[in-house]
Amino acid sequence: MSENEPAVAVKAATQPIHGSIVKAVCRIMSSVSAVKKSQKNQHGGYMFASTDDIYAAITHKMGECGLMLVTLEDSCEVVRVEKADRDGKMVTSQWARITFSFVLATEEGTWSDANARRTLFIQVTGAQTFQAAQSYAEKSYLRSLFKLPTGDMDLDGMPQADNEEDALALNGVGKRKSSSGAKKDGTDKLFNEIRAKLQAATGNRDMLKQIRSLYAEEWGAMPARWHEILENEYEDAMDSCRTEAAE
Repeated sequence: MSENEPAVAVKAATQPIHGSIVKAVCRIMSSVSAVKKSQKNQHGGYMFASTDDIYAAITHKMGECGLMLVTLEDSCEVVRVEKADRDGKMVTSQWARITFSFVLATEEGTWSDANARRTLFIQVTGAQTFQAAQSYAEKSYLRSLFKLPTGDMDLDGMPQADNEEDALALNGVGKRKSSSGAKKDGTDKLFNEIRAKLQAATGNRDMLKQIRSLYAEEWGAMPARWHEILENEYEDAMDSCRTEAAE
C-alpha cells in the first residue's frame, strides 16, 4: 500500500478500503446518469433495469478508472423440492441456494466486505441457471456500490398505511384476481413458483424475508385462496425458524 493512497477505515468492512479504490468508485459515481430500463417484467408489467443495462452504464467507466470487480462463489447448495401439480401428481424440481462475495481491485490494492454478500435462491433449469444467478448478484452489488439511479420508486414515493388493514389494501389485496383469470394470465405458475421457494427456504429466515419482499406486489394480487395458502406457507416456514432458534 503506497503512501500516496492511504487506506480508508470503514466500519463493518472486513478490511480497510485502499485509497485508490475509494477514488475510482467516487469518480464512477460522479459520472453515471440514470440507468436505462430496457426490460419488462412479464408478471408485474413494469419496466426494470436489466443486468446488461447496469453493465452498459458502468463497465466502460470502471475500465477507464482501472477498477475491476471479481465475483466469488462462496457456497452453492442444491435442494430438491416436491409439489403437487394440477392433477395432484407429485413433481420434483431442483433449487439452488448460492452465495456470492465480491472483491474490488486496482493496481494498488484490493478490498472486499463480508457484509456485502448476496444470497440467491433460484430454480435449476439448466447450466445457464448458475450464470444467471451470478449476473443478478453482480447487478445487485454494483447498483448498491455505485448508488446507480434507476428511476425505481423508493419507500418515500410509495403509498403509506396507518394500519394493517390499509396496508393490505395498498398491496392489492382488495383487488385480487379471480382464480380463472389468474390461470389465464399465468399467475398460477407464479403461485407455484413462490410456494416452492417458500418450502425450500424453510428454516432460513433471511431467505424467507427476501422471497416475501421480492414477490410482494404479485403476492398481494393473488386470488384470495391462493393468497391464504402462501400466507400459511410463509408462517409455517417462519415458525420453523423460531423453533430451531429455541432449540
